[in-house]
Amino acid sequence: MSVCDSVLGGCAALCRAVREPMAGTAPPRAKAWLAVEHPGPWPAFGWPADLPDAAAEVLTVAPAYDVRPQLIRRPDRAGRAPAAARTVYVAGGPPGGRWLERRVTGDLGDLAELDLAALPGGAAPGFGAPVGERLLLVCTHGKRDACCARYGAPVARELAGRGLPVWETTHLGGDQFAANLACLPDGTYHGLLDRASAADVAAACLRGEVTPAHFRGRAGVGPA
Repeated sequence: MSVCDSVLGGCAALCRAVREPMAGTAPPRAKAWLAVEHPGPWPAFGWPADLPDAAAEVLTVAPAYDVRPQLIRRPDRAGRAPAAARTVYVAGGPPGGRWLERRVTGDLGDLAELDLAALPGGAAPGFGAPVGERLLLVCTHGKRDACCARYGAPVARELAGRGLPVWETTHLGGDQFAANLACLPDGTYHGLLDRASAADVAAACLRGEVTPAHFRGRAGVGPA
């Protein structure tokens, strides 16, 4: 049994009980994002063994350039099925000039084309097609922390059932605040979500707004 499971039903339950503050807990070094579709299973740390070596290498070095790597999948049974083509999202740009691109590829070795150093503060690289709407990521990484699956999976299914542009994703950080949601390309983080609160928070994110009661901060900037 993990520490998460042994304390009041998990770290997220304990966080709720003690009202742990969330402000300023978004990751300050995540100035750009690289989200790669993978059906799972996802190991607690590192990358799945079936991920191509070239893709794993890019994802491994990405944090050195302040690019946050994520694995993503659709929150339904089809999202667990292997697919010949994978969706890749890249987000970055300076404050006030954020952008989001999408590419569907049959070869994740394409990731080697990215200039990781240019993503955080530069123009859109043309790696994929521009995406005109925002994207929602909900952490469901149960092997990293059981709370993420326990709280995150119902939230992801709820948002998907409402037709919102949502993907399950690997570790977003701050497991005790599960369910956690990140919105791209803005990089805004919201936590302590459940099925009742998630729809309103997600709708606000898609309008480019934040919900103070659940707002953890904006990735890529300092806590203050």
